[in-house]
Amino acid sequence: MELTDLHKRFIDLSNPLEPQETGTSPKLRKLVGIRLLAYDFYGTLFLSGVGDIGVDDGSFDADILIETFENSGIKIKNNEAGSEGFLTYNQIVKGMIEELREQGVEYPEPDIREVWTAVLKKMDADGLIGYDKNKPVSERLSVEFEARMNPVWPVPGVVEMLHYFKEKGFPQGIISNSQFYTPVVLEALTGQSLSGMGFSDEILHWSFEEKRKKPGLIFYKNFIEKLYRFDHSIRPENVLYIGNDMLKDVYPAREMGMKTALFAGDKRSLKWRRDDERCKNLVPDLVITKLPQLKKCV
Repeated sequence: MELTDLHKRFIDLSNPLEPQETGTSPKLRKLVGIRLLAYDFYGTLFLSGVGDIGVDDGSFDADILIETFENSGIKIKNNEAGSEGFLTYNQIVKGMIEELREQGVEYPEPDIREVWTAVLKKMDADGLIGYDKNKPVSERLSVEFEARMNPVWPVPGVVEMLHYFKEKGFPQGIISNSQFYTPVVLEALTGQSLSGMGFSDEILHWSFEEKRKKPGLIFYKNFIEKLYRFDHSIRPENVLYIGNDMLKDVYPAREMGMKTALFAGDKRSLKWRRDDERCKNLVPDLVITKLPQLKKCV
């Protein structure tokens, strides 16, 4: 696999993370009829320092933004660039989300590259920063910022597990709240290509491409349509979907007819959502605390 500059930046900016115990006991059993595995990414395949991903999380660090700008070839012209950048970012994200909602998208997901392009344009016009307009900087900026704000690291055993199911002949996909850099960081920190780990491109389902995200049911319905195009003989009940969030992962996957496994292996990302009506009486088919446990169940 050839490493791009973006792969290399994730490698340079990343440090190992260890899972945090959840005190949850696994609930394992043999599932019959499974022909395809699909995974959530953040908090399931990869440990996440903040437990999730989202352009509209609202958390921000002005100093980190300044550091991000400086490492992306952006010149700081005003000491308020960090705090003003935070406000500008939130305003633009809010506007993009509202625009998508007006188009009927219940759970919108703007493309982070479009967000940063608009942020830079506004901050430049306001005299806060300066940069070379002839160079594409939004991707580098996105990676520099994401790696600092949301450190991630592969879950122990993930590569070995993916190879196991690849060798067994199981197609594997991803259903993820994501951005363009999600597959980049997956490859960067495992040192392997997506196809090399057993993923089929036709069933990689990224929210930034769909402009919508979890837990929206339309997002999952669109995955089912991809599934039928990939192999019309595979039905939703033949799919095992593995995720760390009862609302964003287990609930919509179950609504689509898929089998479900809750990954309860890291305290930062495990979400039971017991106060949500959609999850109050919801029980996943499996509860796993280590990814290799899946090998006993499929």
